[in-house]
Amino acid sequence: MAEASKTIVMAAPRDRIWEVIVDYQKYPEFVDGAQKVKIISRDVGKARIEYGIQLLGKDITYTLDHFEDGPGAMRWSLIDSNILKANTGSWKLTDLGGTRTEVTYSLGLDFKIYVPGMILNGLVKSSLPKMPESFEKRTLKVMKSH
Repeated sequence: MAEASKTIVMAAPRDRIWEVIVDYQKYPEFVDGAQKVKIISRDVGKARIEYGIQLLGKDITYTLDHFEDGPGAMRWSLIDSNILKANTGSWKLTDLGGTRTEVTYSLGLDFKIYVPGMILNGLVKSSLPKMPESFEKRTLKVMKSH
């Protein structure tokens, strides 16, 4: 399994970033490759979401259980997928005061099909920086519209 983590400081309040993270239905509007999102169930502190993405030239579907310990943290784990063997990760949001939040995004991926280690590691490491940046841009856009 390929794993990586990235921490950045966002110029937005923790609660605003959290609102964007848990607004799963909107992911196709700003997450690269996300094509569909279906909320299967949603309870306090837990959401089961089915995703459809385009990755490595393939249509990938997967279902994740999200465990929300918000607005400070979330982790997820894979329930089912046509191609993924593992998809684990987390968000950790640390309020630095005012409009500054330290955001750590972690991701672990593995595939049922053979993906050379170099490609798998490259995929995780290249998509990793894009994810927090996508959420930062979306949060700033949402803040401007309010």
